[in-house]
Amino acid sequence: MSLPVAANPEAPAYQDQHQEAYMEKDEVNPTTTAKSVDSVSEQNGSSKGVEESGSSAEIPMVDEKSVKKGDDGVVSIQQEKDGKEEEEVEDQIVYPGGLKLALLTFGLCTANLAVALDNSILATAIPKITTVFPNSLKDVGWYGSSYLLTTTALQPSFGRIYTYFNVRNTYLFGLLLFEVGSIICATAQNSVSLIIGRAVAGAGAAALFSGSMIIIGFTVPLSTRPFYIACLSSMFGIASVVGPLLGGVLTDRVSWRWCFWINLPFGGIAVIAIIAFFKPPKRKESNLSIKEKVLEIDLLGAFFLICAIICLLLALQWGGSTYPWKDSKVWGCLLGFGLIISLFIGQQFRRGDRATIPPRIFKQRTVLFSSLFSCFLSMGLYVHVYFLPFYFQAIKGTTAEGSGIRTIPYVATITGAAVVVGLGITLLGPYKPFMIVGAAIYTVGAGLIYLLKVDSPAKDWIGFQLLSGIGAGAGVQIPFVAVQVVLNNRDMPTGNAIAIFSNSLGGAISISIGQNVFSNGLYKHIPTYAPNIPVDVVVAAGATHLREAIQGIDPTALPNVLVAYMKAINETFVIAIAVGSLATIFACFVEGKSVKGKRIEQGGVA
Repeated sequence: MSLPVAANPEAPAYQDQHQEAYMEKDEVNPTTTAKSVDSVSEQNGSSKGVEESGSSAEIPMVDEKSVKKGDDGVVSIQQEKDGKEEEEVEDQIVYPGGLKLALLTFGLCTANLAVALDNSILATAIPKITTVFPNSLKDVGWYGSSYLLTTTALQPSFGRIYTYFNVRNTYLFGLLLFEVGSIICATAQNSVSLIIGRAVAGAGAAALFSGSMIIIGFTVPLSTRPFYIACLSSMFGIASVVGPLLGGVLTDRVSWRWCFWINLPFGGIAVIAIIAFFKPPKRKESNLSIKEKVLEIDLLGAFFLICAIICLLLALQWGGSTYPWKDSKVWGCLLGFGLIISLFIGQQFRRGDRATIPPRIFKQRTVLFSSLFSCFLSMGLYVHVYFLPFYFQAIKGTTAEGSGIRTIPYVATITGAAVVVGLGITLLGPYKPFMIVGAAIYTVGAGLIYLLKVDSPAKDWIGFQLLSGIGAGAGVQIPFVAVQVVLNNRDMPTGNAIAIFSNSLGGAISISIGQNVFSNGLYKHIPTYAPNIPVDVVVAAGATHLREAIQGIDPTALPNVLVAYMKAINETFVIAIAVGSLATIFACFVEGKSVKGKRIEQGGVA
């Protein structure tokens, strides 16, 4: 699993040197403003000296592009400060510390752990869920996609909400959404309820991903902030190892519903810590009216994005499985996706830097190709994480707990490789070679996983997972480093948000595509290898009770059914090979820069 990084960390309002200076319209003299701009331009040289890449300029400059008038008439002046001035301001700030900071960090870590577990704990429980909810195998893709859908689409919007609304209240609202979604999942009586609960929980997770980093940005000095960010991020690494195993244990020994009930105590700890130990800072945005705050949030863009992704996922989920690709429902969804995403793109260009995904930043070369790299690597990663348990439970006949144990080589090496490669980049500087080599190693490992068979020995499925995990871990965090290197401090949070959005989108799409390929494979191969076994029986049985279902019809057909089932899984693993190859290609187009000589930090949010 990928290790999420905060999309929108903030720094104290009195620290941030990139905030826009809000002035009333009657206080701004256009003539004076123009003269001021001309004066500054003459002193600093041509304004065109600032490259599109967003790299920090050595001398602060203001040009006519820096003076902007919003839709509500507010005039803003954006001015960059150099790194030395930022460090001087940083040194003058007195931050809280001691036991209160430790308890606050612990509370944030528990919330992050709950969110991270929700990403990985379900993988080993899904086969059991498909046996509890009849004919639910076709919905497996939505168990993961619905969560990733709302997390993906709402994450950029929550970044802007944190900017203009009370940080503590926004975080608590996101935590409430996450817990309500968990309760809906834990009490679900059918697939539809479970999918709805996952969507609600994903909406809350979108606020919690970046919220914890934003709170740390308000309470921890920049010099020690990386340590606290590492503590928060490590929860995702821990969950990637513990999640599948814990999901298997709870599913086999208690109930799969406890995969969701377990989130409640974590949330309770976080609520107490946030209320007791975090005092939200006073910011000038607090003086804006509710209407002005809402206007700064791209609600229409978020709506278009959610609708477009829903149409895309429905088309991928239905096409060739529930309905033929030529069916009007499938084509209607694809057409809807095309139209709505066009509206979304138009909305982004119209709002410019106030958009959910500002075009100026997205079209920067490294940001663009790092995002594509992150998207496709995430696709392959999620295919393996969601469908390797099917291999172990259906083909190898293990329990959910057993399949969780057998996937530890994969998820553990992802975490370990990410740490080692991060240290390597810190020591050496260049990140592009690690990006290319990591994706290439992952692709080779994905090709070997594709070769797994019914009778593959342990040394094969362990070794293949180790290789894929090393490759994925080597590349998974690099996009977030790359965008920080090529963007100035003001644009770093937005660049990270774009990379995280791409990562989440890749996971959501891959699960739907994988489920489609897997279902089609079953309907194609079961009649060929076991013609006397109804395909619907195999689908309804799920991975956990596949052997029991076949034993009740024709025990002699089990070997052939397993061969057909294995072929369907193999065809699903082809996706990982394809996207891994594309990720390797995209890595080659990233700018070959180095982290040496540039301070890697989480910039404040204006």
